Amino acid sequence: MNGEELAKKVLEKYDIVYLFLKEVLNIEKVEAQDEAEKIKSIINDNTINSLAKYVHNELGLSKLDCDYDINKERCRVFARRMTTLN
Repeated sequence: MNGEELAKKVLEKYDIVYLFLKEVLNIEKVEAQDEAEKIKSIINDNTINSLAKYVHNELGLSKLDCDYDINKERCRVFARRMTTLN
C-alpha cells in the first residue's frame, strides 16, 4: 500500500468513527473528534468494515449490502461529509 492509499484509509477510518460517535451516540463534537483521532489508529479492518455498514444504515446514507472492504475500496461510497464533520 502506497502513502496516498494509506492516507485515504486513515481518513476514512476517522470519518466512520467520528460519524458513529457524533451522529449515532450523540457525543459532543470536540470529544467525538478527539476520540475518533485515537481510535482510527487502533481499530482493525474487520471492525471498521462492520462499523461503516452500521453507520451507513443507521444514518440512511446508502446501502452497503456489497461486502464493504476498506482495503479494496469495494462499495466505497463513504464520501467525507463535510457538513457533519465541521
